[in-house]
Amino acid sequence: MKFRFITLLLLCSLAVSIAAQQLSYPTERVNGFLVYRYPVEKSIGLYRISKIFEVSVNDIVAWNPQLLERGPQEAEILLIPVAGVPREEPVTTQTTTLATDTAATDTIDPLAYLPHYRIDLIMPFHVGNDAPSALEERLTEFYRGVVMALYDIPAEDSIFVNLHVHNSKSDTAAIAKLLEDSTLYGTNGIIGPFYTPQIQLLSPWIKENRIPTILPVSNDASYLNDNPWLMQYNTTPEQETKAVTEYLLSADQRINCIFIEDSTTEESTRNMRRALVENNIACTSIQSSAVLHDSLIYAVRTGAENIVFFPTGKFQRNKAYVSKIETLSTWHKMAVYGVFSWLKEQINVPLIYTSTFVTEQEADMTAYNETWEKYFHIPHTISYPRYDLLGYDITRKLIGLLIDKRYPGMQSDIDFEPYTDGGAMINSHIEVLRTE
Repeated sequence: MKFRFITLLLLCSLAVSIAAQQLSYPTERVNGFLVYRYPVEKSIGLYRISKIFEVSVNDIVAWNPQLLERGPQEAEILLIPVAGVPREEPVTTQTTTLATDTAATDTIDPLAYLPHYRIDLIMPFHVGNDAPSALEERLTEFYRGVVMALYDIPAEDSIFVNLHVHNSKSDTAAIAKLLEDSTLYGTNGIIGPFYTPQIQLLSPWIKENRIPTILPVSNDASYLNDNPWLMQYNTTPEQETKAVTEYLLSADQRINCIFIEDSTTEESTRNMRRALVENNIACTSIQSSAVLHDSLIYAVRTGAENIVFFPTGKFQRNKAYVSKIETLSTWHKMAVYGVFSWLKEQINVPLIYTSTFVTEQEADMTAYNETWEKYFHIPHTISYPRYDLLGYDITRKLIGLLIDKRYPGMQSDIDFEPYTDGGAMINSHIEVLRTE
């Protein structure tokens, strides 16, 4: 019989001074093992229970498999092995039934025969009485996606994944503490951190200990040159430029790229224009002040698709330019180049953008959504792209790397390739998409 065990363990500081041998809960022998019959107290979790009885969470879950799908419930009777008491050979071969009506065999602890993996999640959590911000809510969704990925590990894989979760907050103090206390010792893989200074602080330790680490949200390439154990999900501006260049070169019509420039023009935009010119793609530059004075018409080419590139990726700064472009679209074929988040804005010309996500129509999430609502008892409220699916896909990718198996993503198709020789890995899956 194969087993799948997943432990979700939020690490926290809990001082428990009661020794297991001093507990007064009733005991019995089950298949030779001495176990307590523990009625779950109000508002107590697995970690606290494990400390009271001085056993691991893994041992508790092995004896009470129903805890794979939910937390302990008040007044529920759990079987807890008595720490330090060896097994006695059963005096009978009669099968004994556990609290969950699961038949026990002579091999009562299946965990000992499963491949064990430990994953550490390092991410900022909202703490306090104030309502969480929109970003903090999305990070909570990310965490739930991680949980779902562990819950969804195929039963036939028969692996045990132990998740350790650390609140990194937004500075480097929490990371320094993890390193100082050797908290990450024994991990097989890491998801996070989320902020560049934290990544820079942790990177030498990751490299020294050769720990596969997936960085979920950073798009900073400054630390990717000398650590082959880092894997960044977000693509770089260089990858974006290459993808857009290839997309425009394959177009079946004339293309005229118009770059609006001013003092806020980002370096990535300048590099984009340079790459397009080098590939003989028609490009014109125009000052933002001229656009606002209705001179954009002089950069437009009849008979071509005119794609406008903005100085910055911040939509609010470009809003005035968009209205000018929309006016010209009555007489000329116009489009704009922007970022994924602009899909939420009202733009009445085609939007061209790059994305690491598959389109919402391509992602079949019916079964996932049903499992989500069953597990968390809440419906989805986050719009596409969904951070829970980002957490789900990244976690499945890391588990797949650890056991040398490819799991398909729900929202992403992650393929890591070397960024530089001897450097980090980076997601190479990037697509150029457009609205109509």
